[in-house]
Amino acid sequence: MTASSISATGAEPGLEDLLALAVSVVEEGAAIAREAGGDLQVSTKSNRNDLVTAVDRCVEEHIAGRLLSGTGYPLLGEEGHDVDTWNGRVWVLDPIDGTMNYVETHRDYAISLALCEDGAPVLAVVMDVVACCCYTALRGGGAWCDGEELSPVLDDRGYRDAVIITDLKEMRALPRLARCLEESRGHRRYGSAALECVEVAAGRAGAFVHMWVSPWDIAAASLICSELGVVFTRLDGTPLDLRWKGSVLAAPGRIHDELLRRLMIDAQ
Repeated sequence: MTASSISATGAEPGLEDLLALAVSVVEEGAAIAREAGGDLQVSTKSNRNDLVTAVDRCVEEHIAGRLLSGTGYPLLGEEGHDVDTWNGRVWVLDPIDGTMNYVETHRDYAISLALCEDGAPVLAVVMDVVACCCYTALRGGGAWCDGEELSPVLDDRGYRDAVIITDLKEMRALPRLARCLEESRGHRRYGSAALECVEVAAGRAGAFVHMWVSPWDIAAASLICSELGVVFTRLDGTPLDLRWKGSVLAAPGRIHDELLRRLMIDAQ
């Protein structure tokens, strides 16, 4: 079903049709990012390492326009689109998740798009633009990579046998986390929260630990994770409401339980 046919029906479209539309517009955004050329018009936002480019804004404008004309639903985007309410259906977009990578390393960046109903994601698309891998999910319907259904993540190891994805600021702020990293297989950091969460969902990493993420960073990835059995909470184990910025602890059940205990419960 095309965007025009979705908007023309008058009825609330089904999630399968909306997912097909979402994948299509994300692929269009990926093409814009790949073909941008050398003049990215890089500027900063909150600090010198919080970058935005003209391409971020162009991708957001393109996707927002296509989705508005195709569905009529409002969109929350990192680069300027805001919403008055989370009631009903709302698109949540990060046009380039990993802008520093986009500018400096030219890999490990993603387009992240979710559709939320009353603040909870019901469909998700995370496109690894350079690798041309498209991860998708429907609430209660599973998750896929390039159309191939993904198996639930195995929950047969503890954190000592896993790689943990986190960053220097988390290690400095959480000495207990630093000790967990010493006891684990090591840590990694890729620079795109959406792709890092997908690494956990795909079983290539054991946990994702972050102190501060925004709705557009994790809205899509959180659904992909939960559909594959990854527990997705705040660092203290409380339920995650993605409408609010905050921390994330994402891991399969056993690793999640072990890290939560080591970080928040065990004595020093």
